[in-house]
Amino acid sequence: MYFKRTQEKDESLKKIAIYPVIFSVLMLFSWYYFLWPEARWYYAREQVYFLIFSVGVLLLVVSIRKFLVFFLKGKGMELAGNAIIILGTGLAAFLFFYFVSESENLKNASSGMILLSIAVIIYKLKDFYKSNIYSESIVIAVSYIIAGITVDFMYNSLFSEFFMDLDGKYSINAVLMLSFISLSLIQLISLIDITGDLKLVKISMWLKKNHLLKFMIISGVLFILLDVRRIVLANNVMFAWILVFVVLLVVFILLVVKLRSTVKKEPDVKLKKHLQRITYDKIRDISNISAYVDDFISTGKKSGLTSYLFYMAYKVEIPVVTASKIIAPVLEYKDIEVSEVMSKKSYSVIKERNKQNRTRVIEYVTNNLEFYGRGKHYEYRTVPSIKPKNN
Repeated sequence: MYFKRTQEKDESLKKIAIYPVIFSVLMLFSWYYFLWPEARWYYAREQVYFLIFSVGVLLLVVSIRKFLVFFLKGKGMELAGNAIIILGTGLAAFLFFYFVSESENLKNASSGMILLSIAVIIYKLKDFYKSNIYSESIVIAVSYIIAGITVDFMYNSLFSEFFMDLDGKYSINAVLMLSFISLSLIQLISLIDITGDLKLVKISMWLKKNHLLKFMIISGVLFILLDVRRIVLANNVMFAWILVFVVLLVVFILLVVKLRSTVKKEPDVKLKKHLQRITYDKIRDISNISAYVDDFISTGKKSGLTSYLFYMAYKVEIPVVTASKIIAPVLEYKDIEVSEVMSKKSYSVIKERNKQNRTRVIEYVTNNLEFYGRGKHYEYRTVPSIKPKNN
């Protein structure tokens, strides 16, 4: 047993040593053939800077992460390791574009890669603040603002002369920056769940999810209002303002309809009805379904609901592997952890957020069952940020 553990440790150390060895070989090779004043290709060193420094930084940060993860454990070290990789990737991208081109615009814009990597790192910090009712949203909002300002800076650096030639006809940079800022405001508005009102809590949960889709929709609307309107305005002023009115009216109607459906949505009731349709023993199973679903949403207990879902899957002859994928959202779900000491208000907000998150899990399970019934076995949903397990 001792020999086996020693052998496994040696193999792990060998895997860790691969990247430092490759990094050392690359640096020695670069020094001997390009960077050393008496090197054979010293005269051509500037032509390979983009490759030497960018690849070197990537190998270096991967090596550092490997050592940290091997010798230090914990959630904090996992985040630190990921932050090193993200920052290293941004720095490598900056060095690549800075040395690969002689354009000053590209050199200036490439510095934005580092700022974008910092924005991503700040966004990743949200996992440390889930138990704080304010900090998570503030951290996400700050990351969006940094990303928006950075994108605007990069676009201005790259295409300022191009847009001047077009007499300012297009404002893609402003559209993207305002879209990021809008997302940050949406994230801050989602703090309405601290009121404790159930309707506002449901709206808050909707505001917090699908930010990529919201970003695309906001960008499209802003592009129409800023750029398309300006182009139309040059030819027909009246039609331009009619276009603005119609776009804003459509957005308002769609938003109201979506918020109303969000408030009225009851995934637990939908799951109960769906299971009732596929069960055989209606009277007994209806009471069991309600009890287990309500128990999971209220307390977070998985055992009863999981066991019953597997039992139901067995009764309707769903294969075990398929049933595992369908029920995966329940198995993989984790509540937001409650701090050892917190205010009564914070505790109530976290408790309600957990209930809403469990309700979303129930929604995923219901969708999985419906997809299975339609033969769409490839669309199973899992808990966000948790990779599906391939059994």
